[in-house]
Amino acid sequence: MILFCNTFITETKPVIGKGFVFRENLKSFSNFDIFKYSLASLAVAYPWSKVILKISLDDIYKSRQQELEDFIKSEFKDFNLILDWQRNEHQNDWKQSYELLDDNLIWFYCNHDHIFFDSKNDYLKNITNQIKNKKLCSLQFSHWPENIRTAKQGDNYKIYNDYISIESTNFDSIQIITKELYYKWWFEGEFNHIKLPRPDFFGIGLAEIKPVPTHELIIPLKEICRHFDGYQHINPVIDNNQCPAIDIPIGFFENDIKIRYGYDDYKEGWININPKNPNYYAYDKSGVDYKFTLEDLPLVWKNRISTIDLNNNIDEEEILQYRLKSVLEMIFTSDYFIIDDEVKDKIINEYLKNFPQYQIND
Repeated sequence: MILFCNTFITETKPVIGKGFVFRENLKSFSNFDIFKYSLASLAVAYPWSKVILKISLDDIYKSRQQELEDFIKSEFKDFNLILDWQRNEHQNDWKQSYELLDDNLIWFYCNHDHIFFDSKNDYLKNITNQIKNKKLCSLQFSHWPENIRTAKQGDNYKIYNDYISIESTNFDSIQIITKELYYKWWFEGEFNHIKLPRPDFFGIGLAEIKPVPTHELIIPLKEICRHFDGYQHINPVIDNNQCPAIDIPIGFFENDIKIRYGYDDYKEGWININPKNPNYYAYDKSGVDYKFTLEDLPLVWKNRISTIDLNNNIDEEEILQYRLKSVLEMIFTSDYFIIDDEVKDKIINEYLKNFPQYQIND
């Protein structure tokens, strides 16, 4: 699978499209640093066959191009890297990039703020292996709480062992797509006169220009990526006490993350984790930053942690039960949607794979 990122790093909000951000108790970060965090997470997400990064920087960040280039070359040092400081903006640009695609699967990413949040890449490798030979197919790697709750409303809804599939014309720019789907998006029709740096460009997208193909769309049974600012911009809202916006951990870029695990109180300067706490700090300052177990800390953190302060008085089985409760609270966010019990059980079992001594029958 190829990682293909085509993006523009700016602090200017779009005139049309997503502009609403509600981080509540969380501090703000520059899009430049969020992008670095996203890239670092993607560098450990998958054994990429190739990495294509086409990045345009707004004027305020042009002086930091060398900093970003050095960071990219360090993070992706083990991969075949193609780095271009100009993103695709027109159909002919996308056609030219097609010549670089020598793999059937493409991690197609025209954003800067989605973080690979799984604790391992086993699940991602498993499901991409199952779809690698499909022709017209995509997989939604982010917005998981939103996608899983709406899945049953999709056409030709099917439940498989490791994922759900529906039929869709979705052309979001945060998907794994097949090479043939890429071809149909960018080669069918003539629209080079229209600026289109992403298929779902603000104000005008592929569907406003031409018919887009119906294809098989894969919905995972586990969160793969998290949108940095959460999901309060969708309808109905998923609030910060269900699936919160996130921070760049203090000490991340210095390889000095400090984890405080299982405590009831909150300690500044640390990542505070306790699945038993009813609240997230983003929503209520009595809450915690995350409700992970130590076994499912994000993979991108693991080589950057310097200290773990563990409360030795915790009950590990009880903690796990509360962790699973937090996962279900991420998906059951509105009474408007129906999630099958079979899907719920498969999700729980997927999260239990870090704990082989536990499983529920599905």
